[in-house]
Amino acid sequence: MIRGYMAAHGGLAYLETPSGRARRTQRRLAAVAAILSMASATALLGAMADSDRAVAGAPPAAGPLNFIRF
Repeated sequence: MIRGYMAAHGGLAYLETPSGRARRTQRRLAAVAAILSMASATALLGAMADSDRAVAGAPPAAGPLNFIRF
């Protein structure tokens, strides 16, 4: 039987699939990394926003929670 280079030299054919616990850990780490990257990007954009040019008598801009009534 002709085998591929990777399988013949200890490549991908011999790797074990991750266990359920390892997959859960990978998913959780990916989710935490995504949340942290979005939070840091949002913080960076908020820090870069120029609020000095706002008119003193103007009402405050609508925020994301202004449309939710409690």
